[in-house]
Amino acid sequence: MQGWTARLAVGLLVLPGLAPAEVFAAPAPLRGISVDLSWTDSRTEKFLDTGEEKPGHQTSEVQLYISDQGRFFSRFNRVGKGRNNRLVNSAVSGEGKSVLNWRFEGRSIAADQKFAGSGARRIVVSFGDDASSCTLRVIHGKEGSAPIRYPGLTSHRPIELIRIEVTNTSCQVRQGNVFGQ
Repeated sequence: MQGWTARLAVGLLVLPGLAPAEVFAAPAPLRGISVDLSWTDSRTEKFLDTGEEKPGHQTSEVQLYISDQGRFFSRFNRVGKGRNNRLVNSAVSGEGKSVLNWRFEGRSIAADQKFAGSGARRIVVSFGDDASSCTLRVIHGKEGSAPIRYPGLTSHRPIELIRIEVTNTSCQVRQGNVFGQ
């Protein structure tokens, strides 16, 4: 299983370099829809400046609109444990390294996000035949044996991810533009 995880992690870091047309074009049922995604991460983090390990929790929500032309617009809202621990990334897919870079993969869509330090997150949304329902899978990966490291959500303290478990995934499809017309 470790070899599979390493190959997945390397694949996660290579995929963002592909142009959308090289993967798949937008299937007709997936155009003009909005998708609401959410999940919870339970994690153990090690603060590299002190060596202290602490449990952490983060709730993530993504609002996504796929235009009639097949362009992705998304807002990624993350809230960590603590009152002021919030970060929102809103952008058109592909505009920057810190945003989700979405693409079509048959009747699924996927987004890869490289962490500011090392490691990556992959979000996969699979749709039913008529695109009225969906399922969500969130995967975290690393390059080979290198640890996953990143700056804290709002503290920007250097952190190494020791353990992560994704729970409470939710995926809902609705017609129209979640961001208005």
